[in-house]
Amino acid sequence: MRRFLLALSLVPLAGCGIAPSNSQRLTEAALEMNTAARFGRMDVALERVGSRAREDFMSRHADWGTRLRVVDVEFGGFEMTQRDEAEVYLDVLWLRNDEATVRSTRVAQRWRDERGHWELVDEERKDGDTGLLGEPPPEEKKAAGDAAGAVDPVRQPGRSLHTRVIRDE
Repeated sequence: MRRFLLALSLVPLAGCGIAPSNSQRLTEAALEMNTAARFGRMDVALERVGSRAREDFMSRHADWGTRLRVVDVEFGGFEMTQRDEAEVYLDVLWLRNDEATVRSTRVAQRWRDERGHWELVDEERKDGDTGLLGEPPPEEKKAAGDAAGAVDPVRQPGRSLHTRVIRDE
């Protein structure tokens, strides 16, 4: 009877040594990196960015905290594309410091598991407003020599996330 009670009391401790799954490690890495970037902790965020992607990451996020402010980052889930690769989706609410328009952008990040350590290898805007990842705003595109009168597909009704305008009247 004592052996049975001893074995029964050790059962809860058996789960303590289980390593987190691949998807749990990915979720933790993505949340840690994106939360750090949101709050301007690029030193912490860069720990989760692959060495080949660091320079691109820094140039894409150079305006974060200076020319634009990230209001919120929502984790939109992920998709395992291969055993060691995944695509993570984020919904980012942000605004330019010289405007009162809250913008929304959906970002897709590609992550790769490098010997048990998930790293960001690339990211791109999937939907919503431009400018979050270093793209020039539509006005600057026209000034830079794009065709005059070209329609920005992001601004077409029904093709982007909602933009909220906050005005003090």
